[in-house]
Amino acid sequence: MRQIEGLCRGAHEYLRAIDVNKWTFSHDGGHRYGVMTTNISEAINGVLKGTWRLPITAIVSATFTRSKNAFREREVVAMNLQQRNQAWPDDVFNRIASNNKLGTMHSVDLYNHRRQTAKVTVRVPEMTSSRTFRVSLSERACDCGQWRLSGIPCSHALAVIRQYVLDITLFVPECYSTIEYALTYTSGFFAPLADVEDLGEPNFQLRHNPGRRIRRRGRDVTTRIHNEMDWAQTRARQQYQAQDGTGTSAQGSRRHR
Repeated sequence: MRQIEGLCRGAHEYLRAIDVNKWTFSHDGGHRYGVMTTNISEAINGVLKGTWRLPITAIVSATFTRSKNAFREREVVAMNLQQRNQAWPDDVFNRIASNNKLGTMHSVDLYNHRRQTAKVTVRVPEMTSSRTFRVSLSERACDCGQWRLSGIPCSHALAVIRQYVLDITLFVPECYSTIEYALTYTSGFFAPLADVEDLGEPNFQLRHNPGRRIRRRGRDVTTRIHNEMDWAQTRARQQYQAQDGTGTSAQGSRRHR
């Protein structure tokens, strides 16, 4: 923050007015807001893929149609899940089932019934050693960090839940439930559009923006603030270029010439 204040006092005051839990990795409580924002951006890019350079009416039509189809497909999935009385969508259900199966191989030592704490011992495959993890069901926490990171109970937590004979659904966030999944895609956001001839004349006039220029060859310089996804892509590209694109280093290839 001191560096930001030194560069731009206005930016510093603007950020100071925002809750640090919402924009800093060090205070986000493990919720990974940056990753969530990136996922939303990539989802939008997936809908808009292939519509670049099309007329604006075609872009709007394609965006509407693809979004409508995506919601319709997921609505059918949600209805099937409800008919099967499945507590969570398939991705979450399979992950919990996998963790639950893995948890059957853990050793659980119960400590406090009121706070629902326990110690879980995990044998390391092909080794004589083992690892222990502290689990607190009341705090929804495990030393491995996976439960707090994703909200889905890890194998250690599921082993403790089974020992205390508790309902697993009480420890999975409601946002993962089939009910919430269905509400997301069955709320009737989309309705058929009227024919163009029935829309009437627009009450506005489109004007060309003189500030826009014809795109030159090459890639434009972006002003977007890079995040952890961009950093990973940059490192991978640099490593590939260092290997001369053939799996061998550029210095080694020059040596053999």
